[in-house]
Amino acid sequence: MAVTVERAVLDQAEDIVQMHWDAEDWLLAREIDPPARGEVSLADVRDQIELGEWQVALFAGIVVGALRVLQSDPEVWIEDGIPATYVARVMTDRKHASAGLGAQLLRLVDDDARTANTSVVRLECVETNAKLRDYYEQQGFFRVGRRDFEVDWPSVSLMEKSVR
Repeated sequence: MAVTVERAVLDQAEDIVQMHWDAEDWLLAREIDPPARGEVSLADVRDQIELGEWQVALFAGIVVGALRVLQSDPEVWIEDGIPATYVARVMTDRKHASAGLGAQLLRLVDDDARTANTSVVRLECVETNAKLRDYYEQQGFFRVGRRDFEVDWPSVSLMEKSVR
């Protein structure tokens, strides 16, 4: 499958939000804790696209994956002072999940991190989703901590990998 990855445009915001909702439905059907419904709003995604934070994977002009990357942690994540690239969201259309697309998107993040002169890529993973944690470990990430929330959200594993 020949996939191209490019910066998202505003017309793709609805595709990104729908992919997020589809992923939530898929997780719920398997009784896996998804992120909170509504956490990704159309207005927020549009704002983030305008900031250049979203990239999309396209197959025959159709959005089959999406990736939101920040060049700094969105909050105080780990107080170690190490410059990091933060994967705020990575999603693939469930019809293309087994095609290696997620790994391709994560490799792109590694390349972007090196270009941005950061040595670490970080992400969060819902702690109860052992399969996804295992997947990220296969992609070179390791668990460095845990984050709990005061609101009714599941705890997350803090994961990172070195790209140097």
